Amino acid sequence: MVELKRNLGFAIESAKLAGNFLSENYSKELDVVMDEGRDIKLKVDQEAEKIITNFLSSHSNIPIMGEEFGASQKLEGDFWLIDPLDGTSNFFRNIPICAVSVALIQNNVPVIGVINDFLNHKLYFARKGGGAYCNEEIIKTSTVTKKNKGTLVTGIPARESYTEDDFRDIISQFQDWKKVRMIGSATIANILVATGSADMYHEDGIFFWDIAAGSVIVQEAGGIARITNFQDDYRVDAEFTNGNF
Repeated sequence: MVELKRNLGFAIESAKLAGNFLSENYSKELDVVMDEGRDIKLKVDQEAEKIITNFLSSHSNIPIMGEEFGASQKLEGDFWLIDPLDGTSNFFRNIPICAVSVALIQNNVPVIGVINDFLNHKLYFARKGGGAYCNEEIIKTSTVTKKNKGTLVTGIPARESYTEDDFRDIISQFQDWKKVRMIGSATIANILVATGSADMYHEDGIFFWDIAAGSVIVQEAGGIARITNFQDDYRVDAEFTNGNF
């Protein structure tokens, strides 16, 4: 328990440092390091990840896996999992829906989650068994029990192409819900469920680092996080609910 508390403190501080850096660079001219198909990477993504990894590596000996640079060493047992800027395209186009995400994984299960919604000055965090918070205030999932009264948040993972069946499945799922939202950031979508603004997040083929931190926060806020279909490239299927679906 003490170890989790200490590591949560490290995760929070690293996410704050990266968030401060990204806030300073928001709305500025940005260097694009990769722009292929439906994906885009910025130099600030890489710089933010270095800020996080430098801090974590100086305070713990736990291996680190980041979206931008991969694993610092062989991943066995515990490891940090980082998405330095989830919602890069939003950030690039000055859409203020993006976040820093830091998670601690134990035996492939996220046990610490920190999401820094830095443009809105909201820091969300949770550790297994410790509740979920936003800026020190407890957060809870919604009490909605019917899909036709609820809101689904989802997304379409970046791929080179999509089949008609892909979209047919998505549309079929949409039919059940009163409202559907796509916002371009899985981490913020997770937060909407954790805070009760939405009732379910569902996305297939999303990267583990996009949803690992959110899974802890949703569960500690009273919800259920299901992560399945782990693939070699770290893609997973994710479904997070308010606990009633």
